[in-house]
Amino acid sequence: MLAAKPDLTSLDGGMRAEDDHALAAQPSPGFGENQAFWFFDETNRIHSYNHLDIIQDAFPLRTERHWLALGDGRVLYNYADGWRSTPTRPSGANMVFECVEPFRTWTIDFLGTMRISSAEELSRGRPVEGPRAVVQFHIDAEMATPPWPIGRLDPDAGAEMASDSGRFVGGERYEQLYRMRGHVRIDREEFDIAGTGMRTHRRGTREMERWHGHSWQTGPVPQRAGLRADAVPGRGGRGGTFRAALQRRVCGPGRPDVSGQVLDSTWLDTYTPTGERSQVRLRSALGEAVIQCEIAASVWRTIHTDASQGRYLRAFGVWGDPDSYPMNQGAARYTWDGESAYGHIERSTAFERIRR
Repeated sequence: MLAAKPDLTSLDGGMRAEDDHALAAQPSPGFGENQAFWFFDETNRIHSYNHLDIIQDAFPLRTERHWLALGDGRVLYNYADGWRSTPTRPSGANMVFECVEPFRTWTIDFLGTMRISSAEELSRGRPVEGPRAVVQFHIDAEMATPPWPIGRLDPDAGAEMASDSGRFVGGERYEQLYRMRGHVRIDREEFDIAGTGMRTHRRGTREMERWHGHSWQTGPVPQRAGLRADAVPGRGGRGGTFRAALQRRVCGPGRPDVSGQVLDSTWLDTYTPTGERSQVRLRSALGEAVIQCEIAASVWRTIHTDASQGRYLRAFGVWGDPDSYPMNQGAARYTWDGESAYGHIERSTAFERIRR
């Protein structure tokens, strides 16, 4: 799927149109694929995550999961399964991603119900069924950068992709920033939104057996650059040896594409991260960059690295079982040299390492 040498002067990155499409057939048993779209409203009213993932031993069935985080503190979320995907219209039960023009234009459509919750409720344990809202949205996404192929831009990528980090990535993967406009309806509330987003596309087999946490941030900074920072801690946790993992990237319109090292990241250590302030420090050939980060929205899920809790888990909330990894996803306000924008943030760590 990924070009051997990415062409970062073109929005397609030197890849073929079909590389941006969904799989029509599973190449081998256990082979997976996922596609995700995050979007962020520039007025901080609504941020969202939307994800389609092949159930690897039940192709063509795909799981869809998504959340909306509202500026008033509400979190709406849902899981569902569906099987009616086509290469240019990957879908679940209630959601469709449509490829209008590969690597350039996509749309996102959803119509269904979502559970009404909050970050506080999700942080307290396994959620139970409760009130739901009818949600509908349509998003037009216009790509703003070439795709960023994980493991193809960094001179140390070969060693990283052969490590645990590469197995967690799960094959070939790229990310791409975009600009978006759309309309969201939640019961009788309606919102016209505009802002930015980030999408991912992965194909391959993912292994989570030795997962031990991560910190991942992506987003645009107007007139300045696009940021992608991904780090995996040493097995000793924050007291261990941190190493930057996979692609570490600073880029922007008219600027060279630069990989670097993550010196410090926004590690997860508390259940109340909304409003939390921290920073990402990067070092590259351009020097050291310090990007300030403030958490604007927060959603909790749980990563299970084995099947001890059962298969096909719909694991929103913090389950708290042994060997589980609470994961915090959300939106963050990144500020770099006085310029700010909303972007994505995702972090996880072992259950016993997070404080109340």
